[in-house]
Amino acid sequence: MLPSASRVTRFSPTLELLADTIRAARRERLEVTVFPIVRLANPGPDEWRGTLAPKNRGAWFKSYGELLGDLAAVAAQTGATRLAVGSELSTLDGDLEPWQPLIERLRAVFPGKLLYSANWDHYGDAKLFELVDEEGVVAYFRLRESVKEPDTEAALAAAWRKHKDQLLSWHAGHPRPLVLTEVGYRSRVGSTVAPWDETSGGTPDLEEQRRAFAAFRQAWAGEPRLEGAYVWNWYGWGGKDSVGYTPRGKPAEQEVRRLLQDL
Repeated sequence: MLPSASRVTRFSPTLELLADTIRAARRERLEVTVFPIVRLANPGPDEWRGTLAPKNRGAWFKSYGELLGDLAAVAAQTGATRLAVGSELSTLDGDLEPWQPLIERLRAVFPGKLLYSANWDHYGDAKLFELVDEEGVVAYFRLRESVKEPDTEAALAAAWRKHKDQLLSWHAGHPRPLVLTEVGYRSRVGSTVAPWDETSGGTPDLEEQRRAFAAFRQAWAGEPRLEGAYVWNWYGWGGKDSVGYTPRGKPAEQEVRRLLQDL
């Protein structure tokens, strides 16, 4: 388990590079969300940020709060719109006591909106939503049970509408806007069975990725109860031989462009 939280240069930009990137985006009149993601340095089997169980919770929250404080300062100085206080921290987002002072310190530094991003199978139990401005959900919902089931646009869109109905039913009456913080599919066979599976390998299937994004757009386009959605992700070279998440250079790229226009 992580005894502390820290930026690792192999995964994380320096604060200076983060600031430069935000300023470049703002010059293009883009709004920016700073979205830190915790990765375990040496995870064991089935361990990830959603299973964190630090032996010293006080020390972990102190370290994590210091990291978020640095990010909040950069976000404030460069004009970012949102700051995520965490993502998919399923074992830690139900206890508000350590979060309360952390959130208060962030608000003293960052004037924008604070967001928490709950995992797709846990959002109903995330009490941390009570302390932030927007309720985020990572949207890696299973769209079919196995590769033997049909993955036509119509079938995938029907599956998405069921997840949408459940989400909106849960969110009904909440005072905070709903944001889908990650929507993504790898361009490989079976990506709609387990959209969250980021392991490498697999057989390329650019059309399954395209159909998945088309289904999401059909289910959510024009929905006034959705504040917005973020596509995971754009980085990577993409192209016809890629099995990664990026839609770059793939048929899904046009679906993502339509999605961003229609939401």
